[in-house]
Amino acid sequence: MKEQLEESSENDYKIVLGFVKGFLETKKFIISSIIIFLIIGILVVFLTPKKYSSRVLFITQDASSSQSGGLGGIASLISGGGMKATGNGDIPTFLYPQIIESWEFRKQLFDIPLKLKSEDSLITFEEYAINREKLSTGQVIAKYTIGLPGLIFGKKESKTIAPIKRIDSLEYITSNDNKVLQSLRDKISFSINKEDGTLEIKTVLKEEPVAAAQLAQQVQLRLQQEIIRYRIAKAKEKFEFIENQYQETKQEYKDAQIILASYTDRNRFNATESSLIRKRQLENEATLLYTLYSDLEQQRINQSLKIKEDTPNFTVINPATVPLGAENSNALTTIIIYAFIGFIVAILRYVYIVTRDYVKSLWVEV
Repeated sequence: MKEQLEESSENDYKIVLGFVKGFLETKKFIISSIIIFLIIGILVVFLTPKKYSSRVLFITQDASSSQSGGLGGIASLISGGGMKATGNGDIPTFLYPQIIESWEFRKQLFDIPLKLKSEDSLITFEEYAINREKLSTGQVIAKYTIGLPGLIFGKKESKTIAPIKRIDSLEYITSNDNKVLQSLRDKISFSINKEDGTLEIKTVLKEEPVAAAQLAQQVQLRLQQEIIRYRIAKAKEKFEFIENQYQETKQEYKDAQIILASYTDRNRFNATESSLIRKRQLENEATLLYTLYSDLEQQRINQSLKIKEDTPNFTVINPATVPLGAENSNALTTIIIYAFIGFIVAILRYVYIVTRDYVKSLWVEV
């Protein structure tokens, strides 16, 4: 029994060695396959556009907490302690990515000015994404292989598409808008460090280091403006309401003063009871309007301070800078991977040959 096992093991060993020997005998194809895929890998490395990235790192600070001893104290004194530093309608940081992904915010990025290497003047990101952006090697191959029918018949088909009936209350995204949005998704990433609360914006552009920095800076500034707009929206709306009431009451008070002064001048020497009663009515109306006017003025000041309290402060830790070099593209790794693919192709070819010969031998025996 032991001898049979040893003989079986020796036969298996010989079979494996036979396969290895047979495979090594195809060394010409192995070397050719590796060289061909090496060349393909080198071409991919050189033809793939270099990517330049720029990062902005910043934090947001609650302005109301930092100003509680300043503006908050002043407001408290003005209102007699009636105004306290309560919640300011803050939005959680985990919602910031939702703001960046929203259509309302994205369309604000369409007009970001960029300086390209090939352009003497600035162009908008929309113009860059639609007409100037370079396609990657894979996109070019896909465009002229899978997408070739669309290039040939695209114009003819577009003529038959019926125009969409627009409704004023709805937002419509055109094909060009969608192209710009997709380009923005590919180039802008946003992350939040939960440990220290820092916010990072990263932009990546092909062959355009200056434009990458410009895009990162503008996204940072516009995101901060959007956060401020969200934070002070409620306080600002209330301030605008108070401001309108204040201006109306102020004008009414001025009109009441004019009416009272005119009536007093006309009835200076009139001592009748009716004239005195009318004068007191006008004085009471002017006094009431002055009280309302003063109260609204105080509320107006308080709400103005509230807006300043709710406005967040941003500290930029790492501003957008023009990258000195392209991102690490792992060129050597790419070349090695392609060479390995060439070796795998050689193995698969040999497996195919062995399988084919084995099937042929069985077929002959049958």
